[in-house]
Amino acid sequence: MNVHELLATGEAFADAVDALDAAGLHALALRDYVTGLQRHLDRITVAHARALQRSEAIALHAGTGKRSVAEWLSSTTGSSRGETAGKLRLAETLQRSPVLAAAVSAGEVSPATARTLSDVVAHPPAGADVAELVALVKGTDPRQAQRCVEQWKQLHSTETEDEFRERCHQDRSLVFTTPIDGMVNGVFSLPVLEARQVQAAIGHLAGKPSDTDTRSTQQRLADGLILLADAYIKGEPMGGRSGPTVLVNVSLDALSGRSDAPGVTTWGDVVPASAVRQLLEHSVVRTASSGAGEAMSLGRRMRLASDAQWYALVARDGGCRWDGCEIPAEWCDVDHFVGWEQGGATDLSNLWLLCRHHHTEKHRPGVAVLGTVHDATVVLPGGLAVRCSPRPLIDRVHWPPMVASVGS
Repeated sequence: MNVHELLATGEAFADAVDALDAAGLHALALRDYVTGLQRHLDRITVAHARALQRSEAIALHAGTGKRSVAEWLSSTTGSSRGETAGKLRLAETLQRSPVLAAAVSAGEVSPATARTLSDVVAHPPAGADVAELVALVKGTDPRQAQRCVEQWKQLHSTETEDEFRERCHQDRSLVFTTPIDGMVNGVFSLPVLEARQVQAAIGHLAGKPSDTDTRSTQQRLADGLILLADAYIKGEPMGGRSGPTVLVNVSLDALSGRSDAPGVTTWGDVVPASAVRQLLEHSVVRTASSGAGEAMSLGRRMRLASDAQWYALVARDGGCRWDGCEIPAEWCDVDHFVGWEQGGATDLSNLWLLCRHHHTEKHRPGVAVLGTVHDATVVLPGGLAVRCSPRPLIDRVHWPPMVASVGS
């Protein structure tokens, strides 16, 4: 089949897609259609990326008055130059790593996920095998894959923990742009723990989301930052506030120095053990398994979960329990598995974490919750069953299996 015949076949497929009325599909058929069409688009994206790479190699834009293939394609088709540049990086990445190219061809890694590996494929840590990383990112989305990349790079880094922390410290920055239409944009770069402390502080000042709060999350955080600066100007900030808290899940062996296994924040950030140990000077250490000696069962005496129960839930559930949801624990509600109105107790065995959206989904008419708090399934009105198993923080960050050997 020549190029023109292939494009004619593509036109026929596109015409068939245009003719299909998605509004007439029932839910299961629509899911198949959406996911199937995405797989076709992914394959076409890879083919287009490779064709663009060839175009760049032979300077296809020469003689057109354009400075690059991206500029030529943009002027010819109205496409985004940034999108073309991204496809060129994708093609180069797949060329550098045949293992990744094979995984993309097999549908095990999406082109979007493959693009997150561009830098590390081009500049892998000394002695590291990129095939190991490819195996870890199979089935992940770009956000999860980026976590895998960062953790894999740390695992194979030749830097000491002190060197790593010092490099991050030296790379810190905060930049404000020139005002445009009355607005100033800012970009900051901070080490993980410091960034989470800032986020926790401004989030605490802004207040938790509620049904009556019409602000977006971004607007709430912006308001919190403004309030923090305003309080400083007025001389009002005081130390020792208990509200803004950064939680780090870490083993007792790492705290005592018997292990260098990293800690994990509730946001899924991996923190070197040495940095966690340094926090001990001004931190409270709680043992999740025992709740620091506090009661894990309140029965019907109290409706709201205690602080001790909250910390135990963070360690057990990690965040929203809904399959595929990555909302961190700080933004979740503590929900009674068997509702309080139905006689459910405020016991750890009857509590779980759900984000506000999925908490609302659980209470929709026609929704059934099956199993126990330790092995739950939510069945939606359309019949879709969603597993809601506990996912501790260490499981959420997709840490490479060989982490067990670190520090041993």
